[in-house]
Amino acid sequence: MPTAPNASRPAPLLRKTRARDADEHAHNLSRWNQTYDQLSPGAFMGAVTELWLPKTQVFVETANQSLRQSCAAWPDSIWFGIPAPRSGVMRLGGKPLAAEAVCVRQHGSDFELHTAPDFNLYGVVVDRDSFGDYLDREAHQDLDTLLAGQDVLHLPLELKARLCQDLGHILADAGSRDTPEHLQERIFATLGRLLNAASAQTLRGVATQLQRQRTVEQVREYVLAHPDTPISIPELCQRLHLSRRALQNCFEDITGLSPLAYMRTLRLNGVRRQLRSQASSVGAAAYAWGFSHLSQFAQDYRKLFGERPSDTAAHPQP
Repeated sequence: MPTAPNASRPAPLLRKTRARDADEHAHNLSRWNQTYDQLSPGAFMGAVTELWLPKTQVFVETANQSLRQSCAAWPDSIWFGIPAPRSGVMRLGGKPLAAEAVCVRQHGSDFELHTAPDFNLYGVVVDRDSFGDYLDREAHQDLDTLLAGQDVLHLPLELKARLCQDLGHILADAGSRDTPEHLQERIFATLGRLLNAASAQTLRGVATQLQRQRTVEQVREYVLAHPDTPISIPELCQRLHLSRRALQNCFEDITGLSPLAYMRTLRLNGVRRQLRSQASSVGAAAYAWGFSHLSQFAQDYRKLFGERPSDTAAHPQP
């Protein structure tokens, strides 16, 4: 099993390695327990630059071929994996990672990563307790609250690019006169900014989702309050102060339907309830719910419910 960095087992401050084999490349990232399989064809070339500090490992890993990486960092740690922009589609545990993704694994737990060819992956592994103490001391923030049990965080692309740039500068400065203590402080501060930006992004996502849910509810309320008067998309956009694209996005996200399809489905369900609960003719129920073209109405009804409206009317419920 990999072991955490400590004073009794010193490591070079900065180490650079190259490899022409995937397994050799895996072993060049020190103190990890991992196996790499090459997935894409061709001669392999990989490189690792890693920085070791008393409580932190920072590295950038590059390879020209796609890899399946079975990995575990050292115990009592948190790993942040940051694919550099334009590194292609990667997968964590089989799940595709969006361009904004930052991976997280805690306590040295196993994970599987599929990389794209010609990838650049920045990694930061920190001693969990030390980083938690830093956040509490410097920002009065709780590490568990910021992580919220997530294995993938999301950053705006410009912030993610800046994060990679900052880590690159830290690796470059390790060869200068910058002290290990100052480098450690810079790394913890960089990760703190990462977690705060990701937390803000998550909150914005939640707010957006709630807004979209409320928009769909408003449309539902309007349709049910005016069943015999279908509203057009331009009228709906004007009433809700939304663009056509924003309205479409709301409904696709919340319902999986277009606004017109959702409203038509609501009205068809209204007709069905009326036919099942009242002594009503099909025509009267259809007109009451804004359907003026009965042949099209009958086709839509049968497609949705698997029976003709006259079949429903013939079997009303008490």
